[in-house]
Amino acid sequence: MPELYAIPDHEVVDAVLPDIVRTRMATAEAVELIAANKGIVPLAINHNDGGSIYWGDIGTYPYAEWQYMFTVDKLAREGQIGTPFATDMDVLLHEEIIADSIAPSGLIFHISRCGSTLLGKALARTPKHIVINQGGPLQRGFWAWLTDDWKTETQATPENLAMFRRLVGAMTRPRTGIETASFVKFISWNALYMDFVHKAYPGLPSLFLYRDPVEVIASVLKETTAALLAKGTLEAEFLTGLPPEENNAIADVDYLARCFARYFQTALDHAGDVQLLNYTDINADKFPEIVDKGLRFTPQTEDMPLMLEQFNFHSKDDSDKAKFKSDSADKQKAIGAEDRALIEKHCAGFVDRLDASPYNVFS
Repeated sequence: MPELYAIPDHEVVDAVLPDIVRTRMATAEAVELIAANKGIVPLAINHNDGGSIYWGDIGTYPYAEWQYMFTVDKLAREGQIGTPFATDMDVLLHEEIIADSIAPSGLIFHISRCGSTLLGKALARTPKHIVINQGGPLQRGFWAWLTDDWKTETQATPENLAMFRRLVGAMTRPRTGIETASFVKFISWNALYMDFVHKAYPGLPSLFLYRDPVEVIASVLKETTAALLAKGTLEAEFLTGLPPEENNAIADVDYLARCFARYFQTALDHAGDVQLLNYTDINADKFPEIVDKGLRFTPQTEDMPLMLEQFNFHSKDDSDKAKFKSDSADKQKAIGAEDRALIEKHCAGFVDRLDASPYNVFS
Protein backbone atom coordinates (compact mmCIF):
# COMPACT_ATOMS: atom_id res chain seq x y z
CA MET A 1 0.00 0.00 0.00
CA PRO A 2 1.42 3.44 -0.86
CA GLU A 3 2.34 5.84 1.91
CA LEU A 4 -0.72 7.61 3.28
CA TYR A 5 0.47 11.00 2.09
CA ALA A 6 0.56 9.76 -1.53
CA ILE A 7 -3.04 8.51 -1.66
CA PRO A 8 -5.73 10.91 -2.91
CA ASP A 9 -7.11 12.37 0.29
CA HIS A 10 -10.76 11.56 -0.31
CA GLU A 11 -9.80 7.89 -0.63
CA VAL A 12 -8.20 8.02 2.83
CA VAL A 13 -11.41 9.47 4.28
CA ASP A 14 -13.61 7.02 2.35
CA ALA A 15 -11.63 4.17 3.93
CA VAL A 16 -11.81 5.37 7.55
CA LEU A 17 -15.26 7.03 7.39
CA PRO A 18 -17.06 4.85 4.81
CA ASP A 19 -20.51 6.34 5.43
CA ILE A 20 -19.47 9.95 4.94
CA VAL A 21 -20.24 10.11 1.24
CA ARG A 22 -23.81 8.92 1.91
CA THR A 23 -24.35 11.43 4.71
CA ARG A 24 -24.96 14.40 2.46
CA MET A 25 -26.19 17.67 3.93
CA ALA A 26 -28.02 20.44 2.12
CA THR A 27 -25.96 23.58 1.66
CA ALA A 28 -28.05 25.94 3.81
CA GLU A 29 -28.12 23.48 6.71
CA ALA A 30 -24.39 22.77 6.39
CA VAL A 31 -23.44 26.46 6.33
CA GLU A 32 -25.41 27.05 9.52
CA LEU A 33 -23.88 24.01 11.22
CA ILE A 34 -20.29 24.84 10.22
CA ALA A 35 -20.64 28.49 11.22
CA ALA A 36 -21.91 27.48 14.67
CA ASN A 37 -19.23 24.83 15.35
CA LYS A 38 -15.56 25.81 15.21
CA GLY A 39 -14.48 22.19 15.49
CA ILE A 40 -15.95 21.29 12.08
CA VAL A 41 -13.21 21.37 9.45
CA PRO A 42 -12.93 20.16 5.84
CA LEU A 43 -11.29 16.73 5.77
CA ALA A 44 -10.92 16.20 2.02
CA ILE A 45 -12.44 17.02 -1.35
CA ASN A 46 -13.72 14.35 -3.72
CA HIS A 47 -13.68 15.95 -7.16
CA ASN A 48 -15.93 13.28 -8.70
CA ASP A 49 -19.64 13.81 -9.47
CA GLY A 50 -19.36 17.57 -9.50
CA GLY A 51 -17.33 17.76 -6.32
CA SER A 52 -17.95 16.96 -2.65
CA ILE A 53 -16.37 18.34 0.50
CA TYR A 54 -16.03 15.93 3.41
CA TRP A 55 -16.42 17.58 6.82
CA GLY A 56 -15.99 16.40 10.39
CA ASP A 57 -15.81 17.80 13.92
CA ILE A 58 -12.34 17.36 15.43
CA GLY A 59 -13.08 19.53 18.45
CA THR A 60 -10.02 21.24 19.90
CA TYR A 61 -7.52 18.61 18.75
CA PRO A 62 -4.54 20.46 17.21
CA TYR A 63 -3.06 19.59 13.84
CA ALA A 64 -0.29 17.80 15.72
CA GLU A 65 0.85 15.22 13.19
CA TRP A 66 3.39 16.08 10.51
CA GLN A 67 0.73 15.96 7.86
CA TYR A 68 -2.91 17.02 7.96
CA MET A 69 -4.19 13.67 6.69
CA PHE A 70 -2.33 11.83 9.46
CA THR A 71 -4.36 13.84 11.95
CA VAL A 72 -7.59 13.01 10.10
CA ASP A 73 -6.67 9.31 9.82
CA LYS A 74 -5.69 9.06 13.50
CA LEU A 75 -8.83 10.71 14.81
CA ALA A 76 -11.11 8.74 12.49
CA ARG A 77 -9.62 5.41 13.56
CA GLU A 78 -10.01 6.41 17.21
CA GLY A 79 -13.65 7.41 16.69
CA GLN A 80 -12.91 11.03 17.54
CA ILE A 81 -14.40 12.73 14.48
CA GLY A 82 -17.92 13.87 15.23
CA THR A 83 -20.79 14.37 12.79
CA PRO A 84 -18.98 13.47 9.56
CA PHE A 85 -20.91 14.62 6.51
CA ALA A 86 -20.50 15.65 2.87
CA THR A 87 -21.63 18.78 1.06
CA ASP A 88 -21.61 20.22 -2.41
CA MET A 89 -18.78 22.60 -3.28
CA ASP A 90 -21.12 25.58 -3.16
CA VAL A 91 -20.73 25.69 0.61
CA LEU A 92 -17.55 27.62 -0.23
CA LEU A 93 -19.68 30.41 -1.70
CA HIS A 94 -20.73 31.41 1.82
CA GLU A 95 -18.55 33.73 3.89
CA GLU A 96 -20.31 32.69 7.11
CA ILE A 97 -18.24 29.50 7.35
CA ILE A 98 -15.04 31.50 8.00
CA ALA A 99 -16.36 34.48 9.93
CA ASP A 100 -13.99 33.76 12.83
CA SER A 101 -11.02 32.24 11.00
CA ILE A 102 -7.44 33.52 11.32
CA ALA A 103 -6.09 34.63 7.96
CA PRO A 104 -2.67 33.12 7.17
CA SER A 105 0.41 35.03 8.24
CA GLY A 106 2.59 33.11 5.78
CA LEU A 107 2.69 30.43 3.10
CA ILE A 108 5.29 27.72 2.49
CA PHE A 109 5.97 26.16 -0.92
CA HIS A 110 8.75 23.65 -1.54
CA ILE A 111 10.35 21.11 -3.87
CA SER A 112 9.87 18.08 -1.51
CA ARG A 113 12.19 16.48 1.07
CA CYS A 114 13.82 19.84 1.71
CA GLY A 115 13.03 20.81 5.29
CA SER A 116 9.50 22.12 4.81
CA THR A 117 8.07 19.68 7.33
CA LEU A 118 10.68 20.75 9.87
CA LEU A 119 9.80 24.39 9.32
CA GLY A 120 6.06 23.70 9.57
CA LYS A 121 6.38 21.62 12.72
CA ALA A 122 8.65 24.20 14.34
CA LEU A 123 6.03 26.88 13.74
CA ALA A 124 3.40 24.53 15.17
CA ARG A 125 5.29 23.87 18.41
CA THR A 126 3.42 26.69 20.10
CA PRO A 127 -0.34 26.14 20.47
CA LYS A 128 -0.80 29.77 19.48
CA HIS A 129 -0.05 28.87 15.85
CA ILE A 130 -2.39 26.97 13.55
CA VAL A 131 -0.20 25.25 10.95
CA ILE A 132 -1.77 23.43 8.01
CA ASN A 133 0.83 20.90 6.90
CA GLN A 134 -0.27 19.80 3.42
CA GLY A 135 -3.94 20.26 4.17
CA GLY A 136 -5.95 17.39 2.70
CA PRO A 137 -8.47 19.37 0.64
CA LEU A 138 -5.67 21.59 -0.69
CA GLN A 139 -3.33 18.85 -1.85
CA ARG A 140 -5.22 17.48 -4.82
CA GLY A 141 -8.98 17.66 -4.33
CA PHE A 142 -9.55 21.39 -4.83
CA TRP A 143 -7.32 21.54 -7.92
CA ALA A 144 -8.84 18.38 -9.42
CA TRP A 145 -12.31 19.88 -8.96
CA LEU A 146 -11.27 23.29 -10.30
CA THR A 147 -9.80 21.79 -13.49
CA ASP A 148 -12.20 18.85 -13.98
CA ASP A 149 -9.33 16.43 -13.30
CA TRP A 150 -6.90 18.59 -15.30
CA LYS A 151 -9.01 18.69 -18.44
CA THR A 152 -9.13 22.51 -18.25
CA GLU A 153 -6.83 25.31 -17.14
CA THR A 154 -6.97 26.76 -13.63
CA GLN A 155 -9.03 29.93 -13.76
CA ALA A 156 -8.18 32.58 -11.15
CA THR A 157 -11.64 34.13 -11.24
CA PRO A 158 -12.83 36.23 -8.28
CA GLU A 159 -15.25 33.44 -7.34
CA ASN A 160 -12.60 30.69 -7.50
CA LEU A 161 -10.14 32.77 -5.48
CA ALA A 162 -12.79 33.50 -2.85
CA MET A 163 -13.70 29.79 -2.63
CA PHE A 164 -10.04 28.93 -2.15
CA ARG A 165 -9.69 31.48 0.68
CA ARG A 166 -12.79 30.11 2.38
CA LEU A 167 -11.48 26.56 2.10
CA VAL A 168 -8.24 27.65 3.80
CA GLY A 169 -10.19 29.71 6.32
CA ALA A 170 -12.34 26.72 7.24
CA MET A 171 -9.14 25.00 8.39
CA THR A 172 -7.71 27.99 10.26
CA ARG A 173 -10.48 28.70 12.73
CA PRO A 174 -9.34 29.19 16.35
CA ARG A 175 -10.65 26.06 18.03
CA THR A 176 -9.05 26.52 21.47
CA GLY A 177 -9.31 30.29 21.83
CA ILE A 178 -5.59 30.99 22.25
CA GLU A 179 -4.53 30.90 18.58
CA THR A 180 -3.07 34.14 17.22
CA ALA A 181 -1.60 33.20 13.81
CA SER A 182 -1.89 30.61 11.07
CA PHE A 183 0.42 29.26 8.36
CA VAL A 184 -0.15 27.02 5.34
CA LYS A 185 2.46 24.60 3.99
CA PHE A 186 1.49 23.12 0.62
CA ILE A 187 2.41 19.76 -0.90
CA SER A 188 5.41 20.12 -3.21
CA TRP A 189 3.68 20.09 -6.60
CA ASN A 190 1.27 22.80 -5.45
CA ALA A 191 4.22 25.12 -6.13
CA LEU A 192 2.89 25.18 -9.70
CA TYR A 193 -0.20 26.97 -8.33
CA MET A 194 1.90 29.75 -6.83
CA ASP A 195 0.38 32.35 -9.15
CA PHE A 196 -3.18 31.37 -8.20
CA VAL A 197 -2.38 31.34 -4.48
CA HIS A 198 -0.68 34.74 -4.62
CA LYS A 199 -3.70 36.19 -6.39
CA ALA A 200 -5.85 34.80 -3.58
CA TYR A 201 -3.49 36.32 -0.97
CA PRO A 202 -1.76 39.28 -2.63
CA GLY A 203 1.27 40.49 -0.73
CA LEU A 204 1.19 37.69 1.82
CA PRO A 205 4.72 36.59 2.83
CA SER A 206 5.68 33.23 1.37
CA LEU A 207 8.72 30.98 1.15
CA PHE A 208 9.94 28.49 -1.43
CA LEU A 209 12.24 25.82 0.03
CA TYR A 210 14.55 23.89 -2.26
CA ARG A 211 17.36 21.35 -2.21
CA ASP A 212 19.85 19.68 -4.56
CA PRO A 213 17.49 17.65 -6.81
CA VAL A 214 19.89 14.66 -6.71
CA GLU A 215 19.21 14.32 -2.98
CA VAL A 216 15.49 14.93 -3.36
CA ILE A 217 15.13 12.28 -6.06
CA ALA A 218 17.18 9.78 -4.06
CA SER A 219 14.77 10.29 -1.16
CA VAL A 220 11.65 10.01 -3.31
CA LEU A 221 12.84 6.82 -5.03
CA LYS A 222 13.39 5.24 -1.61
CA GLU A 223 9.77 5.86 -0.67
CA THR A 224 7.23 7.41 -3.05
CA THR A 225 5.46 10.67 -3.77
CA ALA A 226 2.02 11.73 -4.93
CA ALA A 227 3.52 13.33 -8.04
CA LEU A 228 5.10 10.04 -9.10
CA LEU A 229 1.85 8.14 -8.64
CA ALA A 230 0.21 10.51 -11.12
CA LYS A 231 2.27 9.17 -14.06
CA GLY A 232 0.22 8.50 -17.16
CA THR A 233 -2.49 11.05 -16.34
CA LEU A 234 -3.47 14.57 -17.31
CA GLU A 235 -2.33 15.66 -13.86
CA ALA A 236 1.15 14.42 -14.76
CA GLU A 237 0.98 16.40 -18.00
CA PHE A 238 0.40 19.49 -15.84
CA LEU A 239 3.40 18.53 -13.70
CA THR A 240 5.86 17.63 -16.46
CA GLY A 241 4.59 19.30 -19.63
CA LEU A 242 4.44 15.92 -21.37
CA PRO A 243 1.17 14.28 -22.54
CA PRO A 244 0.04 11.18 -20.58
CA GLU A 245 1.42 8.54 -22.93
CA GLU A 246 4.84 10.22 -22.92
CA ASN A 247 5.09 10.98 -19.19
CA ASN A 248 4.06 7.39 -18.47
CA ALA A 249 6.80 5.98 -20.70
CA ILE A 250 9.82 7.84 -19.32
CA ALA A 251 11.96 6.63 -16.42
CA ASP A 252 11.00 7.77 -12.93
CA VAL A 253 14.18 9.85 -12.54
CA ASP A 254 13.52 11.62 -15.85
CA TYR A 255 9.91 12.25 -14.80
CA LEU A 256 10.83 13.63 -11.38
CA ALA A 257 13.59 15.84 -12.76
CA ARG A 258 11.12 17.38 -15.20
CA CYS A 259 8.69 18.04 -12.33
CA PHE A 260 11.34 19.66 -10.16
CA ALA A 261 12.63 21.80 -13.01
CA ARG A 262 9.14 23.26 -13.35
CA TYR A 263 8.91 23.91 -9.61
CA PHE A 264 12.31 25.67 -9.71
CA GLN A 265 11.32 27.79 -12.68
CA THR A 266 7.99 28.75 -11.12
CA ALA A 267 9.79 29.93 -7.99
CA LEU A 268 12.25 31.98 -10.03
CA ASP A 269 9.39 33.48 -12.04
CA HIS A 270 7.70 34.57 -8.79
CA ALA A 271 10.83 35.60 -6.87
CA GLY A 272 9.96 38.70 -4.92
CA ASP A 273 6.44 37.50 -4.31
CA VAL A 274 8.13 34.48 -2.73
CA GLN A 275 11.36 34.41 -0.72
CA LEU A 276 13.82 31.59 -1.43
CA LEU A 277 15.46 29.27 1.09
CA ASN A 278 18.02 26.50 0.55
CA TYR A 279 17.72 23.32 2.63
CA THR A 280 21.33 23.81 3.72
CA ASP A 281 20.36 27.05 5.49
CA ILE A 282 17.68 25.49 7.69
CA ASN A 283 18.91 25.03 11.25
CA ALA A 284 18.14 26.19 14.77
CA ASP A 285 20.63 29.07 14.65
CA LYS A 286 19.10 30.52 11.50
CA PHE A 287 15.47 29.77 12.29
CA PRO A 288 14.70 33.16 13.93
CA GLU A 289 16.07 34.91 10.83
CA ILE A 290 14.07 32.63 8.52
CA VAL A 291 10.88 33.56 10.35
CA ASP A 292 11.77 37.24 10.41
CA LYS A 293 13.08 37.71 6.86
CA GLY A 294 11.32 34.88 5.05
CA LEU A 295 7.87 35.15 6.57
CA ARG A 296 8.08 38.70 7.97
CA PHE A 297 6.62 37.32 11.19
CA THR A 298 7.52 38.25 14.74
CA PRO A 299 6.53 35.52 17.20
CA GLN A 300 5.87 36.27 20.82
CA THR A 301 9.08 36.13 22.83
CA GLU A 302 8.05 33.12 24.89
CA ASP A 303 7.21 31.09 21.77
CA MET A 304 10.65 31.02 20.14
CA PRO A 305 12.18 28.50 22.60
CA LEU A 306 9.19 26.20 22.01
CA MET A 307 9.66 26.37 18.25
CA LEU A 308 13.39 25.73 18.48
CA GLU A 309 12.72 22.47 20.34
CA GLN A 310 11.66 20.91 17.03
CA PHE A 311 15.26 21.00 15.80
CA ASN A 312 16.13 18.32 18.38
CA PHE A 313 13.93 15.75 16.65
CA HIS A 314 13.26 14.18 13.29
CA SER A 315 10.42 16.18 11.77
CA LYS A 316 8.55 13.11 10.52
CA ASP A 317 8.54 11.37 13.88
CA ASP A 318 5.52 12.69 15.77
CA SER A 319 6.58 10.87 18.94
CA ASP A 320 9.67 13.10 19.40
CA LYS A 321 11.83 10.02 19.91
CA ALA A 322 13.94 9.99 16.75
CA LYS A 323 16.87 12.39 16.40
CA PHE A 324 17.65 13.95 13.04
CA LYS A 325 20.78 12.69 11.29
CA SER A 326 21.95 14.26 8.04
CA ASP A 327 21.82 11.81 5.14
CA SER A 328 22.84 14.10 2.29
CA ALA A 329 26.05 12.17 1.64
CA ASP A 330 24.17 8.86 1.47
CA LYS A 331 21.64 10.35 -0.92
CA GLN A 332 24.40 11.66 -3.18
CA LYS A 333 25.91 8.17 -3.34
CA ALA A 334 22.54 6.58 -4.12
CA ILE A 335 22.25 8.21 -7.57
CA GLY A 336 24.40 6.74 -10.34
CA ALA A 337 26.05 8.53 -13.24
CA GLU A 338 23.30 7.85 -15.78
CA ASP A 339 20.57 9.18 -13.51
CA ARG A 340 22.73 12.16 -12.55
CA ALA A 341 23.01 13.03 -16.22
CA LEU A 342 19.21 13.02 -16.54
CA ILE A 343 18.82 15.25 -13.49
CA GLU A 344 21.50 17.60 -14.81
CA LYS A 345 19.78 17.73 -18.21
CA HIS A 346 16.59 19.18 -16.71
CA CYS A 347 17.74 20.91 -13.52
CA ALA A 348 21.20 22.29 -14.30
CA GLY A 349 21.85 25.70 -12.78
CA PHE A 350 18.58 26.11 -10.92
CA VAL A 351 19.99 25.76 -7.40
CA ASP A 352 22.78 28.24 -8.20
CA ARG A 353 20.26 30.74 -9.57
CA LEU A 354 18.04 30.39 -6.52
CA ASP A 355 21.04 30.76 -4.21
CA ALA A 356 22.17 33.90 -6.03
CA SER A 357 18.76 35.55 -6.21
CA PRO A 358 18.40 38.85 -4.35
CA TYR A 359 15.19 37.36 -2.96
CA ASN A 360 17.02 34.52 -1.22
CA VAL A 361 16.61 34.83 2.55
CA PHE A 362 20.39 34.45 2.96
CA SER A 363 21.63 35.97 -0.30
